[in-house]
Amino acid sequence: MENLLQADINSLIRNFGDIGLFLGMFLESSIFPIPSEAVVVAAGAIGIPLASIIIFGSLGATLGSIVGYSIGRYAAVPVILRYGKFVFIKPHHLQKAEAFAKKYGPWSVFLGRLLPIIPFKVFSVSAGIAKLPFIPFIICTMLGVLPRMYLLGVFGSVLIKYKRPAFLVLIAAIAIFFIFRLKKQRQ
Repeated sequence: MENLLQADINSLIRNFGDIGLFLGMFLESSIFPIPSEAVVVAAGAIGIPLASIIIFGSLGATLGSIVGYSIGRYAAVPVILRYGKFVFIKPHHLQKAEAFAKKYGPWSVFLGRLLPIIPFKVFSVSAGIAKLPFIPFIICTMLGVLPRMYLLGVFGSVLIKYKRPAFLVLIAAIAIFFIFRLKKQRQ
């Protein structure tokens, strides 16, 4: 399913450009199981200008995070725990993120947005569960998303310029990600 969604996101970005990127990041940041890295790197590789990636990707991610925040705040924990597995949110992810959110407040959202591999939606939902104030949540989300959009957009544009070396780096990064994930699941 994730591969099908990824192919749809790539064609969405290719066909609709900036608006497609915005929608891809909105969907990724709300509840759909799409990695933000794949959306933004694809946008850079397709040739979306870096400024557009930063603006439209950040806006999509921020507005999508409002959906996750609302789910966490108003949909109640049992619903998230029951259906979260379908969007790769597991109970232990929420527990860790909620404890982190309670400890560091809105800054947890900022830091969470900077961390690679962790989906935006986990921090959005946990911020809602922890009932972090909404305005600081939005500000910290936007500030945390900007550097991530920049770095992934640059990587995507380098990917198209230097296809073979960047492709090898991408394959190595994906392999490291899955090795890390498998080790963590075994523990």
